[in-house]
Amino acid sequence: MTFSIRRFRAMVKKEWKDSIRNPQILLNAGMPILLAVLFNQKEDEPSDLTFLSIPILVAISITGAFVQANMIAEEKEKNTLRSLMLSPASKLEVLAGKSATTTLFALLVIAVCLAISGVPDVNIVYLIILSILLLLIFMALGTVIGLIARTASESSIVGLPLLLLFIFGPIFVPNLDLPALMKIIDVLPSHQFMLAITALIQDGGLSQIGGNLLNLVLWTIVSLALCFLVYGKKRFDK
Repeated sequence: MTFSIRRFRAMVKKEWKDSIRNPQILLNAGMPILLAVLFNQKEDEPSDLTFLSIPILVAISITGAFVQANMIAEEKEKNTLRSLMLSPASKLEVLAGKSATTTLFALLVIAVCLAISGVPDVNIVYLIILSILLLLIFMALGTVIGLIARTASESSIVGLPLLLLFIFGPIFVPNLDLPALMKIIDVLPSHQFMLAITALIQDGGLSQIGGNLLNLVLWTIVSLALCFLVYGKKRFDK
């Protein structure tokens, strides 16, 4: 089945109209901006470069995971997701159509957060690659959460552990004396993203961020595979 641009555009148009009228989605999109304002008011040590990556991380993770999960779960709650799954539209068309609005929300929120916090002086190409990979990971995980949750409200509850572990874990756990938990945090894509941004700010190149980049690529492959697997299973669930 070929990819239909017409069906894709129709889904994106519908998703965008529904999203900008949804207060829960707008609230999720506004949270990173609020955090960026709060971080901007905090005087950090100049050497604490990890805080420069936090606005980008929070913007990508919250908009990528929670906005995506809310849209999928809401469609499921309205009993329209099953019809969409069983329509002539392919998996790629449906998932790409659902993800396009999330991507646009993420780009807008990232732009506002960077305008508030300031754009870090890093290699822009590496920053874009790292951000795209992290966004793909969180959108895939958000899709899985939305497919698993029974309602839009439940998607936030199901996704809360993801928020605490993936987003705030890399920010606060390194300051705690918890070696076992730190081993888990070390492999998370959000932590690897922060390490990569810190290395780039310190004038690091591909050799310095190669391990972080590989981690993100592997997480992208696994999360997308999981997303397609769960989508295929839910398509034929009764």
